[in-house]
Amino acid sequence: MIADRVALAGVVLLLSLAPSAAQLRRPLTCTEEASVGLDTPLLPEGTKPQPRKARTFSLVSSGGLLTVISAGRSDYYECQTASPRLNERSPRNAVKCQNGVYFLLIDLTKLNFVEAQLNPEDRAEVKVSFGSCRGL
Repeated sequence: MIADRVALAGVVLLLSLAPSAAQLRRPLTCTEEASVGLDTPLLPEGTKPQPRKARTFSLVSSGGLLTVISAGRSDYYECQTASPRLNERSPRNAVKCQNGVYFLLIDLTKLNFVEAQLNPEDRAEVKVSFGSCRGL
């Protein structure tokens, strides 16, 4: 009886992780919709900051790593399924990836992403961006 429940819980867990893994195997093209950095100069009140040029990049998952290809450069991220805590509103079908000072959260249901670049050695390299992806 207990063994059956444990086996059922294991199957449910595997089925809940399967969509994340399968959706990330197909290549995606992502485009930033907004990006904000701490290096933005202070502007007078009511003035909007100049928009940054939208960055486009590709995501490909292979060999347990996520490859981010942008401007001819490839960066490799380690990923795992994002599991929300009790009081968090994190997406249910999402993966979180990390590479040095870059952090990436991808909602595989809505194909949205949030990226953070955190460099403690250079505050000008601290930024947050978000956008959307589409399958190729």
